[in-house]
Amino acid sequence: MECPAGRVLVGAARLGLGLMLFPTGNCIRQGRFDARFARARGHYVFNHTVSHRQLTRLSYAGVLRELGTPGIQSRYGRPPFGDWNAMVARAYAAKGMRIWLWNIDTNDWRGHPRDSVVGTVVRSARPGGTVLMHMQWHGFSVEALTRMKAGLAERGLGVCRNYPGTTPARSWKVRC
Repeated sequence: MECPAGRVLVGAARLGLGLMLFPTGNCIRQGRFDARFARARGHYVFNHTVSHRQLTRLSYAGVLRELGTPGIQSRYGRPPFGDWNAMVARAYAAKGMRIWLWNIDTNDWRGHPRDSVVGTVVRSARPGGTVLMHMQWHGFSVEALTRMKAGLAERGLGVCRNYPGTTPARSWKVRC
């Protein structure tokens, strides 16, 4: 399950980073994720379904259930595995959400070491890009985020800044 560690959320905020977090509803149900805690530190929290099922294999009603509670109710959502089709897009729209995907996959879930994940981000990032990392793997640490931010700065690239105050729960605007 993708449930972020509080120390990383605090550390990222101290670095001035605004993370885009996509926890599953199961993390919420199990008490392993607190959206208010993350938002209070200026991070953005978006929907990643209730149980991380492959949405294209579900019925429309099944997708709507996956996008419901206890999942995060937000303006953006990320379909598991980045897998979506027209029916899934209609379900997101019916829930008032837009799909948010990525253009850099660190493949951290394959167990790549931290140096590899950091290197992938620093080498591959482009202005306006989105990096896919999973909260339970090597890249999701204060040390790795510090190195990524420094490496991107050396290339003249910035990162999303943490929101000044508590991020709104259902805003279309993201401060990057």
